[in-house]
Amino acid sequence: MMVDFSVLFDRLGEQVTLLAIMLQRPSVQRQLLIILGVLVLTWVASRMLHRTLKLAAEPYHPDRSEPEDAASASPAPASLRRRLVRGLQAVDFIFFPVLLLLLTYRAVYWLDLNGWPGGLIEALKPIFWLLLVYRLLVRVVLAALPKDQSERFASELLRPVVWILILLIIRSILFSTLGLGEISLLRLGDWTITLGNLLDAAIVLLLALILGGAVRKVMINVLVAGEVEADVANTVSNVVRYGVVGLGALVGMGILGVELGALAWIGGALAVGIGFGLQELIANFVSGIVLVFERIVRPGDVIEVDGTRGAVTKVYMRATVLQTPDNTEIVVPNKDLMTKSVLALTYSDRIMRARLDVSVAYDSDIPLVERVLLETIRSHPLIIEEPAPAVLVTAMDPHSVQLMAFGYVAEFNDWFRARSELYQMVRDAFVAHGIVVPYPRQDVRVFAPTD
Repeated sequence: MMVDFSVLFDRLGEQVTLLAIMLQRPSVQRQLLIILGVLVLTWVASRMLHRTLKLAAEPYHPDRSEPEDAASASPAPASLRRRLVRGLQAVDFIFFPVLLLLLTYRAVYWLDLNGWPGGLIEALKPIFWLLLVYRLLVRVVLAALPKDQSERFASELLRPVVWILILLIIRSILFSTLGLGEISLLRLGDWTITLGNLLDAAIVLLLALILGGAVRKVMINVLVAGEVEADVANTVSNVVRYGVVGLGALVGMGILGVELGALAWIGGALAVGIGFGLQELIANFVSGIVLVFERIVRPGDVIEVDGTRGAVTKVYMRATVLQTPDNTEIVVPNKDLMTKSVLALTYSDRIMRARLDVSVAYDSDIPLVERVLLETIRSHPLIIEEPAPAVLVTAMDPHSVQLMAFGYVAEFNDWFRARSELYQMVRDAFVAHGIVVPYPRQDVRVFAPTD
């Protein structure tokens, strides 16, 4: 396939020559100077207003040398001053496009009075109106929604809509007025990209982005209303959004004249290359989708993998983040969670066992020890009745009898504190009942030699 850029260079040369001829016309020069003067004057005026309002918005401090009756009368003017400043600040947000439109209409009226053409300025008026409407909508959204929601609304809806309208205006100016829609920008064999097709494809892609964002919002609301967990709803809605945007990209490529059949061959070749070169990444990605949909691990679960224990904080498409008791975060590839044994400590519930290992002397009353341990564990406020606490004799060491006592707490995060407090309570109870915790010892016997 041969790439031919000669058409593009020829067309660009023709447009540059045409532009140079147009710039030599007095009517075009006059309009360009007017547009430049209007822009500069509007920018200077808006900057002066902004600076004045910034100085006026500073806190008002009455003169301390004024008499008390004058100082007591100052709150009313200060309140009026604040309201006036807030009103002017709201006007400041739309002052630039309003003044721009006023000066533009005045310039067009002046040109008409003198019988001079003003088509170039007339073509720019829709863009100025669009800027005014955009700023009005942004101001309303900022006042009606919280900051994070307003910024997201502006970035996901308002700005793409504005860009679509700007592209439509440019398309109207270039195609209807100048007839440049069929300019060939690039030729690849029998495939030719024209300026009109390029703008149409960009408009379709922006529409797909808007539609994808709207579908994502609707999907999240529907899934959350159906009591689907937030991370599952977020994942499903993102997948649907990517599908809508991908479909829009395919439609845009069709507008450009790309054969989708050729894309199928290219996609197959890319899939084979990705399968060999990025198999670990793909494996982690697929594992992440399985983890999210099957709910194997969820944010808040406590798991242990490869000897590392932590609470799940985030489940991403490629990896899962664990937060350890040391307040450090570990990123575990999702493939490891699917292929290795995972100890899920809170998979079905949050109940956790608090275990105590205790040693007593051989001459201790074992039934008394068991009773004291059981009563101490049951007296702790965090220990629940079901499952019931228990005490077991586990071993007989050379110097002591080993017992295991345990109880259960309702919340996993409480087990470490409960065990620490139980050890202290057991120590106090042993002292009160005269139960001895032996020290390791060795008996040394000395034999005197006999004659």
